[in-house]
Amino acid sequence: MEPKTTARSSTVSIKVAIGVLSAVFAVAVYRAAVHPIGAGEAYLYDRFVRPTTRQVLASELPDRDVLYSLLEKRSVGLFHVSPLSVRLPSLLFAVLYLFAVWRLARLFLGSGWRFLAAAAAGGAVVLLGNWFWRADGAGAAIALLLCAIWLAGERRNFNLIGICLGLSVAAQMSFAIPAAAVALAILAFWRRWSGWIDHVLIPAVVVALILLILPLTHGYAPAESAPELTAGQAAHLQSALGALRIDAGSGHISIAALPAAEPVVNFYRAQHRAGNWDRARRDSSEHFDYYLFPAAQAATAAERHLIVIYRDADFIVAHRSYAAM
Repeated sequence: MEPKTTARSSTVSIKVAIGVLSAVFAVAVYRAAVHPIGAGEAYLYDRFVRPTTRQVLASELPDRDVLYSLLEKRSVGLFHVSPLSVRLPSLLFAVLYLFAVWRLARLFLGSGWRFLAAAAAGGAVVLLGNWFWRADGAGAAIALLLCAIWLAGERRNFNLIGICLGLSVAAQMSFAIPAAAVALAILAFWRRWSGWIDHVLIPAVVVALILLILPLTHGYAPAESAPELTAGQAAHLQSALGALRIDAGSGHISIAALPAAEPVVNFYRAQHRAGNWDRARRDSSEHFDYYLFPAAQAATAAERHLIVIYRDADFIVAHRSYAAM
């Protein structure tokens, strides 16, 4: 009877693991659809996805998420601009990550409850962090790195291992050190120096350089600061822009926004096809139709005799008098 019991528990653990990982992915999709866009996500879209390829190549701003910005450009081209469309590549890499978790757990633990615990723990990473439902390259880099580890564990497709490592660095340049560490660990595990160079190192370097050659040439240029917004601030900013959109109607308007909110305003403008809005600018010293201030600068709105149309704990939206507009 024991073999039958063991086979039954293995089958149950596999079915439960499939259910757990499917539920994890469903939660990631929900988060991607409902969470307001963040400043970093909006910055990536506004500086590297929205412009034409020629404009991006002519820019001196360093793109640290090259692979992701290319995939995001394709996604918004197919499905228009929305929080879900810019996060779609991250969700696809979440599938790749969960598949790699499954394969690694099966490789080292086979089946049974230990396998289930390992698969669930690996899947929990998707829920604990925000790497797999936000529009940046972190999730893609993690998934590709884990795929390289899985392929190395199965001792096959060594060229694909190098490609995964190179793409991981191209997805987010900060993963250069982790990718190098994984490559050296594979060398220590394989112990074949010449084969490692031919099948792992060279493909990794070639793939990374093909995608990163331009960002590396712009590496001397300082990146623009894109301060991140907390979840509460992002929600308040979305409400503030909704109030601005209602108040502005179909009239042509110009908007001054604080630095952290400027890319978000431009993202919102693209999402709602608000062609009557000029692109938001950070310089509020000139005359604009609408101003987006931090709540702490309420006195500034009063000094300029602006009319406040929205106020919460984080932001104030104000406009000049209708006579002036």
